[in-house]
Amino acid sequence: MEYRDIPVETLEQDEFGIERYVRALCDFIKSCDTPVTIALQGEWGSGKSSFMKILENCLCSETLPPQERYEPIWLNTWELFLENDCEQAVRKLVMSLIAQMEEHFEKLVQRQNVEHRKESLKNCLKIFSSVALDLVNVTSEHSDELLGQVFSAGSSQGSIRKAKDSLETFLTGEVEEKRNGVTDNAFLIFVDDLDRLEPKMAVTLLEALKNLFDIRKCIFILAIDYDIVACGVEEKYGKRSINKRNIQQDFFDKLIQVPYVIPMSKYQILPMVMRRLRKMIFFEREYNYTKYEEVVESIVKLSTNKNPRAIKRLMNMMQLVLSVKPLPESRESEASCSPDFRVLELLLMGLQLSFPQVYDMICHNSNLELWHKDHLAENTEISAYVREQFQLDEPWKEMIYLSVARDDVIRQNYYRVKELLEIYERLQNRCQRNGEQVEQALGIVNVISRRPVKEMEVRYDGAAYDKSSQTQQKQGTYLIDTTDFSGCRRVLDVGCGSGKTTIAMLMKNRDMEVTAFDISESQVETARANYQELLRQEREDMEEVSLQEAPDLAGNSALQHDYRGSIEFLARDIMNMHEKCQYDLIFSNAVMHWMREPKEAYRRLFEALTPGGELAVHQGGFGTYAGLHKAAREAIKRTGLTERFKHWIFPAYYPEKEELEELLEEIGYEDIRVESVYSDEKNNASLADNFANASLIYYKNVGLSDEEYAGLKKEFLHICDTEPVEKRAHRLYIHGFRP
Repeated sequence: MEYRDIPVETLEQDEFGIERYVRALCDFIKSCDTPVTIALQGEWGSGKSSFMKILENCLCSETLPPQERYEPIWLNTWELFLENDCEQAVRKLVMSLIAQMEEHFEKLVQRQNVEHRKESLKNCLKIFSSVALDLVNVTSEHSDELLGQVFSAGSSQGSIRKAKDSLETFLTGEVEEKRNGVTDNAFLIFVDDLDRLEPKMAVTLLEALKNLFDIRKCIFILAIDYDIVACGVEEKYGKRSINKRNIQQDFFDKLIQVPYVIPMSKYQILPMVMRRLRKMIFFEREYNYTKYEEVVESIVKLSTNKNPRAIKRLMNMMQLVLSVKPLPESRESEASCSPDFRVLELLLMGLQLSFPQVYDMICHNSNLELWHKDHLAENTEISAYVREQFQLDEPWKEMIYLSVARDDVIRQNYYRVKELLEIYERLQNRCQRNGEQVEQALGIVNVISRRPVKEMEVRYDGAAYDKSSQTQQKQGTYLIDTTDFSGCRRVLDVGCGSGKTTIAMLMKNRDMEVTAFDISESQVETARANYQELLRQEREDMEEVSLQEAPDLAGNSALQHDYRGSIEFLARDIMNMHEKCQYDLIFSNAVMHWMREPKEAYRRLFEALTPGGELAVHQGGFGTYAGLHKAAREAIKRTGLTERFKHWIFPAYYPEKEELEELLEEIGYEDIRVESVYSDEKNNASLADNFANASLIYYKNVGLSDEEYAGLKKEFLHICDTEPVEKRAHRLYIHGFRP
């Protein structure tokens, strides 16, 4: 029950120590003049609904003496606006308020002229409802339907002021009669869930309530998020009024007499958090709960900003993590899991829920000391003044600061993130001394991750790859020679690299319209440059031929080749493909073995083919370059990086011929031909360099710094130059058709 995200209703249920703040507001309400509007301001999940429920219990409980009791009215805006447009919702909200007022007056006890008083009430509310409905553009025809059984059919005309005066006079007369059993105090009108509405709707609702119910004996208590309403005011009226005043602030000043900020900063969260951790058996030994109170409180406070809803969410997720883990008797290391490791799990979960982009950065590189700003897309320079102001004395702090340029959430919470990572660094060091790795904790909390852990982006150097990709070009040439391009109009090249194979393919049929993409922007830029160089060279050749054969007609279009085909190079990911039946031929050279989800990748290509369209692919097969990978592992050992690669697997899909045939058949391809080619390339002098620029880069996925990777690459090339390295390859050339 205590894990449910529902408002508490009494001070006895309060877990955050807000009693004195509630009682202070109660005292104000008891002494204030009416009408008055009180705004409980706070972000989503800050406890506004709980605060209102406790207020109601303190001021409206049936256990209070009648002369001390207020009459509560609840308006749930979310329920009304969920299934209605703005005007309909406002109308229903007004009618709900009027109906609840009448219901409260039905509490009149025995006295003379009770029926007369009830009839007076109905007449008064009938007049008022008529004006209210007119105000929100309701026709008299529909008013009967909306009034339902509360009022009789028909409507009376009158001004808003007259209607408000009539209702105010009646309310005042009724509530000041203590003998009637109704309190002599005001109505407390609670308006909840305003922060769930579209901003413009929230503003419309506030205006309607203000215009209609700004009368004595009415106290409005609004649960409101200032930023939401400010957006609605700006959307409806603009940023500035005629006299250049801040219109958002003017709107609030007009509607709200008492702005009351929910005191989240004063919430006492530790008792609640530790109670829940004990319940889920977070630590193996009881004394750890006391020993780690301070760090646990800091983690929860920094990751949730003391937001009650966020705290409950964090506790629920940690309980889920502990529930899905195996029992101690069935695990080896977990049975003696250190308290530091357990707290590290809590911190990582907090980061994952509140700052997922920072959590992803840890997944890419768990060692903060090796964070470098060049991993960011923006290489913003940091001045000495900024370094001093923000205490950017470590590279990872620069990383967080630079990420501010692209993320508003981190910009607003920079210091929270920084403090969390400082705790992370201390916990990481202590866990490593115990032989526990951060990667273990990441693997645990990712069981319930809302986002998959991303591999660090592989950044190809397009120019370097272009110079060392002779092996791939040779393989691509073989695939081109075994593919029939006649009759193809629309062609897709998946993973075009430097574009040279794409260009060679176009030469087989200059009428083809080729779309070529690669995940690397650097590769795409190189491919575009190579293609433009081809076109430039062709123009020069044509001009030379024209001058030689017909100098007087040089430049005449009749002498030019009438090619309809072209190549468009794009940067994109195959897993973002959603094309249906668009391409006559899909071509791919030395790419598909990099797919982490090969079946899904081949399926997307299948769907993109037109009926009868052909798939032509070259990819690596089982055992490809096993000797070169062995040399890479030896380089890892010699450069002292063994521990970093302890649980890492090279991310390539190298299947056997039969395995791939079965996969393609299952997807739906027909006329499948897979040619398995083995070769020994021991005399290929450029192969090691090619491997370093096309495959070794994936070894950086464990989060190696640029310096570490440069050292690994240097040692790998040294091994290949000075020691015998097996260079056997296994290639699969694939052809298949969509029925």
